[in-house]
Amino acid sequence: MAREKAGADTPDLAVLRELLAAAHGDAAGALAGLRDLARGIHPPVLDNGLPEALASLATASAIPVRVTADLPRRPSPAIEAIAYFCAAELVANAVKHSFADEVVIEIHPERQGAIVLIVTDDGVGGADPARGSGLSGLAQRVSTVDGRLTVASPPGGPTMVTVILPMGA
Repeated sequence: MAREKAGADTPDLAVLRELLAAAHGDAAGALAGLRDLARGIHPPVLDNGLPEALASLATASAIPVRVTADLPRRPSPAIEAIAYFCAAELVANAVKHSFADEVVIEIHPERQGAIVLIVTDDGVGGADPARGSGLSGLAQRVSTVDGRLTVASPPGGPTMVTVILPMGA
C-alpha cells in the first residue's frame, strides 16, 4: 500500500508514515505468531529432555500419571517433540474420555535406533482411531517420521497406545 501511495503524483507523507507503521505492526505480529508456532513445535519443557518433560506433564494432569523413563541417550529434537505431544494428547484423552483412575507412561529404547512410548490408562476402553479422533491425527504425526502407532482398547478397558519412533528424524 505504501508503494502504491508513493507512486502517486502527490504522496501525502503522513499517510505513508501511517501505512509504514501499520505494515511494521503487521510484520511484528507475524513474527510473534511464528515464534509461538515454533514454541508449539518444540516446547521449552523439552529443553531438559523428554523424561523431565513427561514428568512435568504428569504433575499437571487432572488424574494421577506415573512415568517410567529409561533413555540412555536423547532422541533428536523432532522425535522428542513428537513423543511429548503424543503423550500429552493421550493423557488429555484419558482425562476427557476414559474415566480412568490412573495413566502410566513408559518410554524406553526398543532396539538400536528406535524408542517406544507406551501410554496406558485403566479406564473404560473403546478408543478407536478409525472414528476420526485425535488418535488418527497422532498416527499421522508419527508416520511422518516412519514411526508406528497402535491402539489396544477393548470395551471395558484398559487402553494401551504404543508409539514406536526412530531416534532421529
